[in-house]
Amino acid sequence: MRQILILGAGKSSVALIDYLIEKSAAEQWLITVADMTAELALQKTKNRPNTQAISFDFYNEESRKKIISGADIVVSMLPALMHVPVAEDCLLLKKHLVTPSYISEAMRSFDAQATKKGLVFMNEIGLDPGIDHMSAMQMIDNLKEEGKTILGFKSHCGGLVAPESDDNLWHYKFSWNPRNVVLAGQGEGEIQWLENGKKKVISYEVLFTHTEEVKVKGFGKFESYPNRDSLKYISEYGLKGIKTMYRGTLRRAPFCKGWNALVQLGFTNRKERLTHKFQEEVTALMKSKEVIPDKQTEKLVLSTSVIPALFLHHDKWVVPADLLQYALEHTWTLLPHDRDMVVMVHQIEFAGKSGRGKKILESSMVCIGTDAEHTAMAKTVGLPVAMVTRMILNGEIKRKGVLMPVYPEIYTAVLTELKEYGIEFKEKVY
Repeated sequence: MRQILILGAGKSSVALIDYLIEKSAAEQWLITVADMTAELALQKTKNRPNTQAISFDFYNEESRKKIISGADIVVSMLPALMHVPVAEDCLLLKKHLVTPSYISEAMRSFDAQATKKGLVFMNEIGLDPGIDHMSAMQMIDNLKEEGKTILGFKSHCGGLVAPESDDNLWHYKFSWNPRNVVLAGQGEGEIQWLENGKKKVISYEVLFTHTEEVKVKGFGKFESYPNRDSLKYISEYGLKGIKTMYRGTLRRAPFCKGWNALVQLGFTNRKERLTHKFQEEVTALMKSKEVIPDKQTEKLVLSTSVIPALFLHHDKWVVPADLLQYALEHTWTLLPHDRDMVVMVHQIEFAGKSGRGKKILESSMVCIGTDAEHTAMAKTVGLPVAMVTRMILNGEIKRKGVLMPVYPEIYTAVLTELKEYGIEFKEKVY
């Protein structure tokens, strides 16, 4: 039997594991799920046929290599920083690799070696990044085939709470790794985009004050804030000469207003140590009109319970971001019956070859989860990962090296299969 190794059995792995198990008999796969303890992995495999659940110590290099050596392909659902050592092991042991994470510079440096060894290192194949790339590239390629000139590109995506489970002031609950939410915007590179021919660059400290409104039929208004470095996708998407290039993250108002206050208060800081001085600074800033401009913002901050947590539990945490995560995990957790929601919107401005007759092609997708375990987030992240894993094992992806799914032979197959699972885009032109 062919061996699939999945490293990490967190929130986003449910649909991935279910898909692979469902096809394991016909495909003759043995699926090994590894997490910190076998019990955690077993929660996802549930002793189903063609599976095994094992414990996994990422930091034990010898043990890590031994586990990877037995696989035909490795799916890393670990935190992004852990992908690089796994990739090094995969190069050494000649194993294919799939991750849903952004391609880091370190990962990109493996391209030549992976290509030479005939390996596929597929990255950015989850939701965002992932489905966003594939659906956008399908639109872009179709417009180009029609002879259109693409003038502007905007893409927005967010993991949110479904309307029927939306019961807090922030209109938000965790459907994926809380750590990633707390540290959003603090990743690699600049926060930059292109707007009407002008390059925009901002710092993390003002990120959540730069929002624009996005409407989705049947679901109302959202606010979008810039998502990392949009400019690097100009070349990835083949959009040289474009005037607008923007990728954003969606939230419901007044999320960004409240999160900006938490940033100004210092609660997303992952470097400063928690001290009595920090407590004093927070107390003073809570009285500042620049940080807390109105009652709504004050209510948002207080509803997180991070202020009492600071004074009651400050000695248990190393940095403010740890404390904020602790507080939010107690207030933003999906209850068993809660449902989450994923929203994605693309807006492409285009014209004829002459540049006349400007129009916008808009494509939108809304996916709502089943419950707190079978979430829309797990579905939209896990299914593309699983589908590409199957394609690699069956030799359907001919390209080698460090890849992202921007090629027709990849995105056409995945987007077509995703429709079978209710993940489908609706388009309109205006």
